Amino acid sequence: MRRRVAASAAALALVAGGGVLAGCSSGYDAPSSADTPASPNGIEKLPAKEILTKSAAAMATASSVTVFGLTKEDDNGPEMSLDLTLGTGVGQGTTSVGGVPFMEFREVDGKMYWKISRKGVEAILGPGEASKAIGDRWVVAPIGTGDDDVPGPGDFGDKDTLLASLTQEGATASVTGTGEVKGTPVVFVKTSGKEGTATLAIQTVGEPYAVQVRGEATGNIDFSDWNAPVNVTAPAGAVSPDELIPQDAASG
Repeated sequence: MRRRVAASAAALALVAGGGVLAGCSSGYDAPSSADTPASPNGIEKLPAKEILTKSAAAMATASSVTVFGLTKEDDNGPEMSLDLTLGTGVGQGTTSVGGVPFMEFREVDGKMYWKISRKGVEAILGPGEASKAIGDRWVVAPIGTGDDDVPGPGDFGDKDTLLASLTQEGATASVTGTGEVKGTPVVFVKTSGKEGTATLAIQTVGEPYAVQVRGEATGNIDFSDWNAPVNVTAPAGAVSPDELIPQDAASG
């Protein structure tokens, strides 16, 4: 029993992150908060594939990014949101579904901490022992740990994996025009691959970072505050997945 609930907690954390991010393939927002105008980078003059290659390379060297998104799986589904600040080996963020907080996570010092709200657990597993054991409790595990039952929770807050997925390696691509997104000049590149169809807005000044990505789902994802400092504090009282259910409950 204890192992099954521990697995559910880790899986919920990953499902919340992966599902929301997948659904949010869209949006547009200004890049980092530079105080002086950035110089043109000329990327809009390149073929679509080369734009994506250069953008991917630039994002791979970025130290941090803030990600904010609002989306729906379909027109009738609840609105999902995420607000993430991701650095290299450090990050934090929250997700919500239908305006109800779902999950909060923090990554720091080689460990991933995550907390799923009791309402969030009940929405997935229903009320009962699992929601009482998992809901509103901080759980911690070393980054990259996990087995067949408990996936590594560090996958959720991985900046490099998220940014690499934006340009969809191997996808077909075409430039659909140029314009501005909240005052930032961008080039629009449409991609179509195994992750679906999306249109990226890539800034044409400074580094060619993604500013937004708009997919087929309703909603958007915005990227901002590139290379800003990321300060995260580990929460107190976190338990390991195997500690979610007391030993006496596990034997019942």
